Amino acid sequence: MSRFSSLLLLCIIAFSGSTQAQSASRWGSGIDFSQRAANREKGRWSLTEWLDMKNRNRMMDMWLSVNSPSPFEFMLGGSYNSMKTEVQGSGTSAADTSYAGELAAYAQFVGVSAEHENNTEKGYSDLSGMLNIRLLGNSIQNTAFTLHYGQRTREQSTGGRLSQQFGQASLQVYLTKYFGLDGKYRYFLPTSTSELGDVDGNITEAGLFIDFKALRIFGTWYKESQKTKIPAATDDTVTDRAGIRSGIKIFF
Repeated sequence: MSRFSSLLLLCIIAFSGSTQAQSASRWGSGIDFSQRAANREKGRWSLTEWLDMKNRNRMMDMWLSVNSPSPFEFMLGGSYNSMKTEVQGSGTSAADTSYAGELAAYAQFVGVSAEHENNTEKGYSDLSGMLNIRLLGNSIQNTAFTLHYGQRTREQSTGGRLSQQFGQASLQVYLTKYFGLDGKYRYFLPTSTSELGDVDGNITEAGLFIDFKALRIFGTWYKESQKTKIPAATDDTVTDRAGIRSGIKIFF
């Protein structure tokens, strides 16, 4: 029994000595210290790196400001209008032509626009201005639904003047990337003048367009209905103007 105990004690002493030697070898070689130092170096923060990162962020901001799309959009358009004017109940109609122009400017989803139409044959000119709120769509050259509110002033060559506020809804739908449909409905709020009496009306439009990058060619069916009632008269007078608008628009 004593010989077995002596042998076991010698084995324990030998194993303990080997373990201490290996531990001393690792500590003496510095492997653990180097690894820990390398790990600390990876996560080290310095003022030089912070300045470099700040310069990189500034360059990225400059690149984004130059290459990001502008929030401002503009449109310039002109059209030739060929239509007939008819007074309901009279049984007569007369053809006439006019020229119209429009200008629109948007900042993201809010815009303003102006329209002018000159009809020398009938002796009047219209000037309209409106505020536009785009509820659907991210640009004026995309599928969009927009609400408008504005005022139209009609100047007669005889000296009469008619100012009407109106609300409008317009829809533009691209069927392909370059071809689409558009339409609008405009309702004029009732007003009263000494010459015409009580006046209200509406405009309906529906058309097609083709885009060639920033250029659009369009054709639109157009109808304007105006109802007037002179206090002395017993019946309303309804005047319809219907025809085709054709023209171009330029977006920039």
